[in-house]
Amino acid sequence: MVRRISIGASLLLLLLLVAAAAGIFGTKPRPIQAHDGVQLTPLRSISTAEARVLLFLARVQGISVRNAADLYRMNYTLARPDGRVVPLSGLLALPRGAGARRLVSFQHGTATTRTAVPSKPDGTGIATAIAFAGNGYALVVPDYPGLGDSPGRHPYYVADAIGPAIVAMIEAAQQLEVVPKTAVFLSGFSEGAWASLAALRILEGKGAHVLGSALVAGAYDLRRVSLPTSMTGGSSAYSLYLAYAAWGQSEYYGQPLDSVLTPAYAKLVERLFDGATPREILSALPAYPRQMFNQSLLDAYDHNRSHWYLDMLAANSLVDVMPHSPVRFYFGSEDREVNPEESSNAARVMSQRSADVKATNLGPVGHDASMLKAAPLILTWLGELEAASQ
Repeated sequence: MVRRISIGASLLLLLLLVAAAAGIFGTKPRPIQAHDGVQLTPLRSISTAEARVLLFLARVQGISVRNAADLYRMNYTLARPDGRVVPLSGLLALPRGAGARRLVSFQHGTATTRTAVPSKPDGTGIATAIAFAGNGYALVVPDYPGLGDSPGRHPYYVADAIGPAIVAMIEAAQQLEVVPKTAVFLSGFSEGAWASLAALRILEGKGAHVLGSALVAGAYDLRRVSLPTSMTGGSSAYSLYLAYAAWGQSEYYGQPLDSVLTPAYAKLVERLFDGATPREILSALPAYPRQMFNQSLLDAYDHNRSHWYLDMLAANSLVDVMPHSPVRFYFGSEDREVNPEESSNAARVMSQRSADVKATNLGPVGHDASMLKAAPLILTWLGELEAASQ
C-alpha cells in the first residue's frame, strides 16, 4: 500500500536544506572486492543524519541509528539441481566505518513490478538498511527469482524456488571479507515472512546454525487458512495474491493458466503481470476471487478434491516446518490482507513439537503498519539473542 506522510512544507524544506548542507545525499560507498560469481555495484550511502530524518518522516519510533549505511547491489547466481544457472540480485548493506556485528537476511513482501525491489533500492531496501546496517549489522535483502535482475516470472509462493535463492545470497555474502561468518538472523514481512521459513528449513537441513527468525504478517498455511480466507472476498488484494500465485506457479509447474482461471481472466492476468502497476492490477481484478476461477477449480475447491493448483498451495505451506532455532511471529489484529490467525496458528502448531516459538499480537494495526510496529521489537530481540549467544 502507498503511505502518505503529512508534514509542514517549511519544516520539510528546512530538513532538506540541512541535509544538503551536510552533504549527506548522493554519497557513493567505497568499492568492495567480490569473489568469483558475485558482482557488487556501489549504490549510495545513507548518513546517520539522513536516516534520522527519514525515520522522522515515516513516524517510526523506537529505532536508533548508530552507523551510516553503505548500500550495494549484489548480483549472484544459483545452480539448480537440473543444471540451470539462475541469475539473481539483491541488496547488500553494511555499516560504514565499523565491523559488522552479524549478518541479517531480510525478505521483502509481495512485489509485482520487476523494478520495485530492494536492490534498486526501493523503500524496503532503504528502510531495512537504516534499521539493520544503521545498527551495526551486515544486511542482505534478496530480490527473489524473476524480480530485479533475475529473468523470467516470479515463482510466487514456490518454496523450492525462493528458499534456495535466499540461501544462495546468504552464502555468497558470507564469503565476503566484510561479512561475519557467524549464525545468520532471518526476518521478513508478508511474502518475505513465509520466504524466511523456506530459507530456515533449508539452512537447518544443511546443518547451519541460525540465530533466530522474526516473521511479520506472513501467510504460512496456504491451503487451509490463506485460501479459504481469500475466497471469502471483500478485497481485491485477495484476488491479486491468488492470481499472482496462479500466474507464477502455472509456469513453474508447467500447467496452463486457464486450467485455474477462466479464459478471459487468464488473458487479463497474463497482461497485468507483464508490467502493470500494483494499482492497475488491483483495480482490474474482482473483489471476490471466485469470479476469476474456472468451474473445474471451483468444483475441486468446494468438494475438497485434488487439483494441481490446490495441491501446490498445500505443498508450499510451511506451517509444518520444525525449527531448531527460536522463531517469533508478529501480527496486527486488524490485518485485512493476511489473516492474523496465520501467525497464531503457525506458532501453535510448531510449539506443539517443542519448538521455541511465540506469536506476538501487535494490537489493532493493519498489514503494512504491523511491520513498522514490529521493527523495534525485532531489533531488541536480536540484541537479546546476541547477548545470550556470547
